[in-house]
Amino acid sequence: MSNVVTFYSKKPQAVSVNGEIISNDVIEAAAAQFLDAREPRKAAARSIAVRTLLRQRAQVLSIEAADEESAIEELLTREVPPTTVSDEEIRRYYEGNAEKFSNGDLFQVRHILFDTQGEDEELIRQAEGVLLQLKDNPDWFEKIAREKSACTSREVGGELGQISPGSVVPEFWAALVGFGSTGLLPHLVESRYGHHIVQVDHCIKGKTLPFELVEDKIREFLAARLEKLAYQGYVAGLIEQSTIKGVEFGDAGLPPAGQGMPAE
Repeated sequence: MSNVVTFYSKKPQAVSVNGEIISNDVIEAAAAQFLDAREPRKAAARSIAVRTLLRQRAQVLSIEAADEESAIEELLTREVPPTTVSDEEIRRYYEGNAEKFSNGDLFQVRHILFDTQGEDEELIRQAEGVLLQLKDNPDWFEKIAREKSACTSREVGGELGQISPGSVVPEFWAALVGFGSTGLLPHLVESRYGHHIVQVDHCIKGKTLPFELVEDKIREFLAARLEKLAYQGYVAGLIEQSTIKGVEFGDAGLPPAGQGMPAE
């Protein structure tokens, strides 16, 4: 006697917004626009639910427009207060984020990489021993890099060339900036690739751009951020006042709902 196993596919929960049903076909079609999301269908359902909420609210207010897009734009213009950024806020942001307005540091760097990703304690101790040798014998750097480095740069004596922000992993860059000078870094630098012995041959410190050159960009950035928060707060209020089934918003943030709704 053969055993028959039957598999049942669980259908997605029906989605409705204040009693208005959103068909599964509409959601599945929209999911193609959210392929970068962890769960494209859920992301699409959230976006469509928000858009439906806004359209319903526009209808309640009897907003007349040529199309749905225009109706939503008019709704947001009416109901979301305009945001303003004071000169004091701009100045405070500039002074608190000076590193963002620098023309960037440049370093000429060599390194020796020890592949300790598996937390190889013996290899870490070996790297520390090599670092001690180089402190007393800096001229050995190229020779040791060619013999021991796990990086392809060993073929050129560990030379990485001139590097700037974004050209190396953040933890490596942070060590360079923290050192901020030329010479052999006194400690091993740990990164996602292992442990590095690092030699800085040249260091050119970046200069902070004058406030006047970046004031307008900061104003635009802060205004856009405040506008985004205002829109999200408005939509969150609509969600709280509505009956929505089949959609979980959770802590994932609110999705864009068309022109005028800033994306995450």
